[in-house]
Amino acid sequence: MRVLSEWSYKQLRVSVLFMNEKYILKVEDQLCEQTYKFRDGQVDNVEHLQQQLTNDFYDRCLQQLAQMRQDADAIMQPEDNEEDFIEII
Repeated sequence: MRVLSEWSYKQLRVSVLFMNEKYILKVEDQLCEQTYKFRDGQVDNVEHLQQQLTNDFYDRCLQQLAQMRQDADAIMQPEDNEEDFIEII
């Protein structure tokens, strides 16, 4: 896997990678990430891909990643029926 390009958009970290004849667009925010794979021929080069990424695309990514963080936080919330442990001093 080769990293072809990396840049930031607001708090997002955006990377373009190339592996197995596929371009991979990775969008990260804190501990969550989204990955988009494009077959060879769909993307000519990194610049072509960057031109396709609009502010609307990035804003949707920000919304989806925020929802992913909420979902992850919900997974880690203790259940109401868990026993409380005594505090050990």
